[in-house]
Amino acid sequence: MSTRIPPFSALRAFEALARLERVTAVAKELNLTHGAISHQIKSLEDLVGVPLFHRQARSMTLTDAGRTYAYQVRQILDELGQATSQLREPVNDKSLSLTVLPSFAMYWLLPRLNDFRDRHPDLHLQLHAGMQFMAFDKTRIDAALRFGHGQWPNLQTERLMGDSLVVVASPDLVANTSFKNIKSLWKFPWLHAGESWATWLTQAGTDEDPATTVMQFTDSTHLIEATRRGMGVALTRRSIAHDLLQSGELKCLSSAEPVHHSSYYLVWPHRSQPHPSLRVFRDWLSIQVKQYQASLR
Repeated sequence: MSTRIPPFSALRAFEALARLERVTAVAKELNLTHGAISHQIKSLEDLVGVPLFHRQARSMTLTDAGRTYAYQVRQILDELGQATSQLREPVNDKSLSLTVLPSFAMYWLLPRLNDFRDRHPDLHLQLHAGMQFMAFDKTRIDAALRFGHGQWPNLQTERLMGDSLVVVASPDLVANTSFKNIKSLWKFPWLHAGESWATWLTQAGTDEDPATTVMQFTDSTHLIEATRRGMGVALTRRSIAHDLLQSGELKCLSSAEPVHHSSYYLVWPHRSQPHPSLRVFRDWLSIQVKQYQASLR
């Protein structure tokens, strides 16, 4: 096994030179001489049996084989660094850092967190809301609530629940409208935040695309707020609108409710020892999902 593994010093020099492309810069970063860097690269090329760099007057650029090898080496060094960091920074058993979509955090998770706090007052939960989920390998995030296809490489996933699409509006906006058919919606501005109106219209039994004003949002939180203010009719996920429909702040305008092609997942990085607080949160979350699904029946 040892004969197939290059010296660590040679791999460090190779990764740095692949990234910086100049021996001078590598020597400065690693605090080595030019000669030492050149020797490390030459010994690595001798070991693997192929040239890794094109030599030029003032720089060295990767060969095709070198580019592939550099990517692989960088991944291995990053994983080694992460493993070392985890040893040096023991897991806090009473803290959990979670990233979640703003809309799901606002309208589904937050209304239920009082129960979590009451059940686990000693556990410190950190919520990071954002459209882009933070990378586990670059932050101290422990887990994420994601909405999608469930196929994320190098992550453990647990499906929580599916979802559906509903058309909703402020009760005041539609107070004097009788929704006998889909065309009753045509007179209102249409609002959406990434969901497919075409999918909903097909379920509703029409492919007609009305020429009404459409307001588009990148975040469903803003979509729901605009809808509550009576700015139009919105297409959104049932999970986001559910509590507001229950309270009467929003009104569902049609029985057409197609199943969404994506689902909610709890995801976390592969670890030899799962985060202790994650197990607690996962168990609590499972209970909340069951209670929510029961309320839909």
